[in-house]
Amino acid sequence: MSEDNDCVVEDQRTIEERYRDSYKATRQQRKVVEGDEIQSVKPLDSVPEIRDGSWTNGVLAWVRGGTSTDFEVIGWWVVPRKRQKNTSRKYRVKKTQSPLDKMKEDYSKSENRISRQKRQENRAKKSIRILRSSGYSMAEALMITRGQMGLDRKPINPTDGEEE
Repeated sequence: MSEDNDCVVEDQRTIEERYRDSYKATRQQRKVVEGDEIQSVKPLDSVPEIRDGSWTNGVLAWVRGGTSTDFEVIGWWVVPRKRQKNTSRKYRVKKTQSPLDKMKEDYSKSENRISRQKRQENRAKKSIRILRSSGYSMAEALMITRGQMGLDRKPINPTDGEEE
Protein backbone atom coordinates (compact mmCIF):
# COMPACT_ATOMS: atom_id res chain seq x y z
CA MET A 1 0.00 0.00 0.00
CA SER A 2 2.85 2.39 0.78
CA GLU A 3 4.35 1.67 -2.67
CA ASP A 4 1.17 3.03 -4.29
CA ASN A 5 1.44 6.31 -2.40
CA ASP A 6 5.05 6.83 -3.51
CA CYS A 7 3.99 7.38 -7.11
CA VAL A 8 1.26 9.91 -6.19
CA VAL A 9 2.34 13.45 -7.00
CA GLU A 10 1.32 15.82 -4.23
CA ASP A 11 -0.16 19.13 -5.33
CA GLN A 12 1.87 22.00 -3.86
CA ARG A 13 -0.78 24.67 -4.55
CA THR A 14 -2.94 26.08 -1.78
CA ILE A 15 -6.67 25.45 -1.65
CA GLU A 16 -7.35 28.97 -2.91
CA GLU A 17 -5.15 28.41 -5.98
CA ARG A 18 -6.73 25.05 -6.73
CA TYR A 19 -10.20 26.55 -6.45
CA ARG A 20 -9.24 29.49 -8.68
CA ASP A 21 -7.73 27.16 -11.31
CA SER A 22 -10.69 24.77 -11.38
CA TYR A 23 -13.78 25.07 -13.55
CA LYS A 24 -15.91 25.37 -10.38
CA ALA A 25 -14.70 28.92 -9.77
CA THR A 26 -16.72 30.14 -12.74
CA ARG A 27 -19.77 28.04 -11.86
CA GLN A 28 -20.13 28.85 -8.17
CA GLN A 29 -20.14 32.18 -6.41
CA ARG A 30 -17.91 32.54 -3.38
CA LYS A 31 -19.77 31.84 -0.15
CA VAL A 32 -18.62 34.64 2.11
CA VAL A 33 -18.83 34.31 5.91
CA GLU A 34 -20.60 37.20 7.63
CA GLY A 35 -21.40 37.74 11.30
CA ASP A 36 -22.27 34.73 13.48
CA GLU A 37 -22.00 32.25 10.60
CA ILE A 38 -18.38 31.56 11.53
CA GLN A 39 -19.50 28.85 14.03
CA SER A 40 -21.00 26.77 11.21
CA VAL A 41 -17.74 26.73 9.19
CA LYS A 42 -15.74 23.48 9.38
CA PRO A 43 -11.91 23.64 9.49
CA LEU A 44 -9.86 23.12 6.31
CA ASP A 45 -7.91 20.21 7.77
CA SER A 46 -11.07 18.15 8.28
CA VAL A 47 -10.62 16.71 4.78
CA PRO A 48 -7.48 14.77 3.73
CA GLU A 49 -5.36 16.40 1.01
CA ILE A 50 -4.95 13.15 -0.95
CA ARG A 51 -8.34 11.55 -1.47
CA ASP A 52 -8.73 8.12 -3.01
CA GLY A 53 -11.91 7.18 -4.82
CA SER A 54 -14.78 9.49 -5.62
CA TRP A 55 -15.57 12.54 -3.47
CA THR A 56 -18.13 15.34 -3.61
CA ASN A 57 -16.86 18.84 -4.37
CA GLY A 58 -17.79 20.65 -1.17
CA VAL A 59 -18.24 24.41 -0.79
CA LEU A 60 -15.43 26.62 0.50
CA ALA A 61 -16.06 29.40 3.05
CA TRP A 62 -14.39 32.71 2.25
CA VAL A 63 -13.85 35.83 4.36
CA ARG A 64 -13.42 39.36 2.95
CA GLY A 65 -10.09 41.09 3.37
CA GLY A 66 -9.28 44.79 3.57
CA THR A 67 -10.07 45.53 -0.07
CA SER A 68 -13.02 44.49 -2.22
CA THR A 69 -10.90 42.04 -4.23
CA ASP A 70 -9.11 40.51 -1.25
CA PHE A 71 -10.59 37.13 -0.17
CA GLU A 72 -9.22 34.36 2.02
CA VAL A 73 -10.36 30.77 2.53
CA ILE A 74 -11.06 29.96 6.19
CA GLY A 75 -12.81 26.60 5.96
CA TRP A 76 -15.64 24.57 4.48
CA TRP A 77 -19.35 25.41 4.38
CA VAL A 78 -20.07 21.93 3.07
CA VAL A 79 -17.29 19.45 3.69
CA PRO A 80 -16.36 17.15 0.77
CA ARG A 81 -17.30 13.56 1.51
CA LYS A 82 -16.97 10.19 -0.14
CA ARG A 83 -19.68 9.51 -2.68
CA GLN A 84 -22.14 6.74 -1.91
CA LYS A 85 -21.57 3.75 -4.15
CA ASN A 86 -24.31 1.42 -5.40
CA THR A 87 -27.18 3.32 -3.79
CA SER A 88 -29.38 2.64 -6.82
CA ARG A 89 -29.62 -1.04 -5.79
CA LYS A 90 -31.76 -0.08 -2.81
CA TYR A 91 -34.50 1.31 -5.01
CA ARG A 92 -34.79 -1.52 -7.52
CA VAL A 93 -37.83 -3.77 -7.46
CA LYS A 94 -37.18 -7.13 -5.91
CA LYS A 95 -37.86 -10.00 -8.30
CA THR A 96 -40.22 -12.53 -6.80
CA GLN A 97 -40.95 -14.57 -9.92
CA SER A 98 -38.70 -16.28 -12.38
CA PRO A 99 -38.91 -15.07 -15.99
CA LEU A 100 -40.53 -18.35 -17.03
CA ASP A 101 -43.28 -17.98 -14.41
CA LYS A 102 -43.90 -14.43 -15.53
CA MET A 103 -44.22 -15.53 -19.17
CA LYS A 104 -46.69 -18.23 -18.18
CA GLU A 105 -48.75 -15.73 -16.22
CA ASP A 106 -48.80 -13.24 -19.10
CA TYR A 107 -49.81 -15.96 -21.55
CA SER A 108 -52.67 -17.17 -19.36
CA LYS A 109 -54.21 -13.68 -19.04
CA SER A 110 -57.39 -13.48 -21.12
CA GLU A 111 -57.40 -9.68 -21.34
CA ASN A 112 -54.36 -9.67 -23.65
CA ARG A 113 -55.83 -12.21 -26.05
CA ILE A 114 -57.91 -10.99 -28.98
CA SER A 115 -60.33 -13.26 -30.75
CA ARG A 116 -59.93 -14.05 -34.44
CA GLN A 117 -63.07 -12.09 -35.29
CA LYS A 118 -61.83 -9.02 -33.42
CA ARG A 119 -58.48 -9.20 -35.27
CA GLN A 120 -60.30 -9.31 -38.62
CA GLU A 121 -62.46 -6.34 -37.63
CA ASN A 122 -59.37 -4.36 -36.62
CA ARG A 123 -57.70 -5.18 -39.95
CA ALA A 124 -60.84 -4.12 -41.83
CA LYS A 125 -60.99 -0.82 -39.93
CA LYS A 126 -57.33 -0.16 -40.65
CA SER A 127 -57.72 -0.92 -44.36
CA ILE A 128 -60.86 1.27 -44.56
CA ARG A 129 -58.90 4.11 -42.94
CA ILE A 130 -56.12 3.69 -45.52
CA LEU A 131 -58.58 3.54 -48.44
CA ARG A 132 -60.47 6.61 -47.21
CA SER A 133 -57.20 8.56 -46.98
CA SER A 134 -56.40 7.48 -50.56
CA GLY A 135 -59.59 9.12 -51.86
CA TYR A 136 -62.18 6.33 -51.92
CA SER A 137 -65.69 6.94 -50.56
CA MET A 138 -66.94 5.00 -47.55
CA ALA A 139 -69.16 2.78 -49.71
CA GLU A 140 -66.28 2.02 -52.09
CA ALA A 141 -63.92 1.26 -49.20
CA LEU A 142 -66.46 -1.15 -47.67
CA MET A 143 -66.98 -2.89 -51.01
CA ILE A 144 -63.21 -3.21 -51.56
CA THR A 145 -62.67 -4.75 -48.10
CA ARG A 146 -65.53 -7.25 -48.72
CA GLY A 147 -64.05 -8.20 -52.08
CA GLN A 148 -66.97 -6.84 -54.15
CA MET A 149 -64.94 -4.14 -55.93
CA GLY A 150 -61.35 -3.85 -57.16
CA LEU A 151 -58.98 -0.95 -56.55
CA ASP A 152 -59.73 0.25 -60.07
CA ARG A 153 -63.37 0.88 -59.00
CA LYS A 154 -64.72 -1.92 -61.22
CA PRO A 155 -67.10 -4.43 -59.63
CA ILE A 156 -65.93 -8.00 -59.21
CA ASN A 157 -68.48 -10.54 -60.33
CA PRO A 158 -68.54 -13.62 -58.12
CA THR A 159 -68.03 -16.89 -59.97
CA ASP A 160 -68.61 -20.41 -58.79
CA GLY A 161 -65.18 -21.52 -59.91
CA GLU A 162 -66.29 -21.79 -63.53
CA GLU A 163 -64.49 -19.85 -66.18
CA GLU A 164 -66.18 -18.86 -69.44
